[in-house]
Amino acid sequence: MAVHIKLIRNNIKSSSSYGKYFAKAVSQGDVEIKDICEEISRNSSFSEGTVVGVVTELQDLLKEKLRDGHTVVLPGIGRFSLRVESIGVDDPKAFNIRRHITRIVCGFLPAGRRIQGRHILYDLCDGVKTIWHKGAKP
Repeated sequence: MAVHIKLIRNNIKSSSSYGKYFAKAVSQGDVEIKDICEEISRNSSFSEGTVVGVVTELQDLLKEKLRDGHTVVLPGIGRFSLRVESIGVDDPKAFNIRRHITRIVCGFLPAGRRIQGRHILYDLCDGVKTIWHKGAKP
């Protein structure tokens, strides 16, 4: 379990950190849901078809519950909820849903806990180490 990193230089001249280098995670490729289902099947007594059925049902129920205005909480993973972005108006009576709502997005808040009173340790990041991406070490 390691996140590959490389250094990226900040080239935004108006930034107070212009010219400084920052770590950036480097993706090791995509893992699709079919790959996850195959692995769950190998690591459990459930057939791949059963796992695919459960994951598909989870996707469908997640969409349904979000459309109904619920926040969906998956322990150890996080909270999903829909957010609305809109154009501001001076008078609430002038607000028109069709004209002023610009988009609806799905928000995700990863599950985590506070450590030492101020830092948050996210469950999905617990135990992850960092290593230099091949050829990226300065």
